[in-house]
Amino acid sequence: VVEGGGASGLAALLPGAQLDRPELKGKNIVVPLCGGNIDTTVLGRVLERGLAADNRMKSLVAMVSDRPGGIAKLATLLADHGASIKDMYHERAFLHSNIDHVRVKCVLELQGKDHAKELKRALEEKGYNPVWDDEERKTMI
Repeated sequence: VVEGGGASGLAALLPGAQLDRPELKGKNIVVPLCGGNIDTTVLGRVLERGLAADNRMKSLVAMVSDRPGGIAKLATLLADHGASIKDMYHERAFLHSNIDHVRVKCVLELQGKDHAKELKRALEEKGYNPVWDDEERKTMI
C-alpha cells in the first residue's frame, strides 16, 4: 500500500516530469515507495473489500430453529464444508415468521467462488435456503 506522498519518486519519472531526462532513458532505476501513514482501520476495510470481491468473504442470512442446538447445527454444517465463521448475529424480536425460528446472519471466510457455490448447495440441501449478500443487494437496488 502506497500513500500519495510515498509515490512522489515515481511521479517525478513520469513523462514530462522533473526527472524525465534523456540520460535516464533505458536505465534501470530504483524508486522507493512507502506508505506507513495509512490508518489500520482503513487498511482493514480495503482488505475485507478485496476478500469480498474475490468471493473469499461472504455474508448470508438463514432461518434456523430457535431450539437448543439450532445455531450449533448451522455452525457445524459451515465448519464441515470448510467455511470459517468471522461473525455471527441472530435476531429474534423483529421477525415476521414462526415464533420457533431465529434469523442468523453469518459473515464467512471462504476459498473463492467455487467454495461459495458448494456451500450454498449444502445449505439448501439441509433446508436453510440462505440469502447471500449479493442476492440481498439485488433486491435493495
